[in-house]
Amino acid sequence: MPRRVCTFAVAHTDLSGQPFNNAGRTLRVLAPNNLGGCGLYVKFSNYYSARPVWVGNATVALADPLGNLLPGTLRPLTVHGDSSFALVPRRDVYSDRVNLAVKPGQTIAVSLYYPLPDRVVSGNFVSIFATRSVKGDWCAEPELPKARILSSLSRTVLPWDITSATTTLSEILVEQPTEAAAPCVVAAFGDSIMQQGAWLTPFTQRLYKAYPGRVSVCNLGIGGNRLLHGAPAATKGMYGHAGVERFRYDLLPVEGLTHAILALGTNDIGLPGKDGAPEGELITLMDYQAALEPMVDTLRRRGVKVFAGLLLPREINHIYTEQREGLRLAINHWLAGCGLFDAVLDLGAPIAAPDGPGMKKEYALPDGLHPNKLGGQKIAQGIDLGLFAPGGDRS
Repeated sequence: MPRRVCTFAVAHTDLSGQPFNNAGRTLRVLAPNNLGGCGLYVKFSNYYSARPVWVGNATVALADPLGNLLPGTLRPLTVHGDSSFALVPRRDVYSDRVNLAVKPGQTIAVSLYYPLPDRVVSGNFVSIFATRSVKGDWCAEPELPKARILSSLSRTVLPWDITSATTTLSEILVEQPTEAAAPCVVAAFGDSIMQQGAWLTPFTQRLYKAYPGRVSVCNLGIGGNRLLHGAPAATKGMYGHAGVERFRYDLLPVEGLTHAILALGTNDIGLPGKDGAPEGELITLMDYQAALEPMVDTLRRRGVKVFAGLLLPREINHIYTEQREGLRLAINHWLAGCGLFDAVLDLGAPIAAPDGPGMKKEYALPDGLHPNKLGGQKIAQGIDLGLFAPGGDRS
């Protein structure tokens, strides 16, 4: 019986209060792949919706570095034999098996045409992996005519456009023969610092170069996400359910999961007092410990190696005070010394301002919270790839 392992994943959240709309357009997700296999499956999610989402056409193919489909690789992507299908509310939906062989280093392109005028309700921003077309069904076209819509958020928090691509796709699974060695599947569970990909993307590229065909990385970050509390009412669900809740449906079901990086907490400290989050939701160190310890225990009992990502340094302001900075330092001190984890990743050390607080200016975006691309590269270069070596091979 062949096994299925996850090569790409995104965590979904509630987008019903946001103005994003795929109506009449094609979305093309370009998933970097480091695994070999003889077939594919695609998992969709409509977890946060009360209504079905209609996909009018769907294809999967291999793509070149520019995102153009490679000749001879286009396949229909079907659910129960049909490339036009509904995604039912509050459930996951798996595609039929796609007979498409893949190799490490190839990009998997999933194209989805949304024919109806409904807004996106359940999904995630994937513009670091995807583009949205001008109007029309372009699923079978080698080159996607791209629509670009820039937002102020793109210029301040993220150095790319998040409004141009949101998706109902949840995971891409590679089918492998069981006699082949099982790869490592690394799931990174965090907030916008994870989701933006500034450090996770170059880290993934390093890991794939070091271990071709032997490891995959899944980005399960949600912007604004917190460990202990869900999205404030003012955000209408966009920040997602609390990490202690969503890890059971975002992280634990990842097929083939072997390693988890837990890096939530900066919003538990910095969010209370803004975006509708009450001051009373400011956590304590004991709150953080009590929330994280059962998650680690659950993962360890499943044989998953668990790594802690220390919380990044950030600028002091009228909300993020010196007292809150003291809490960040206390949490990091506990994470580094508690002994719960297989390893602790000091993500902030390579970019921290030497005289503190915060990051070096050349490594930070204007909000003082997120690393920029240069800062992300610096973080990625400081991570010991041997910690993720398949079969314990640290060569």
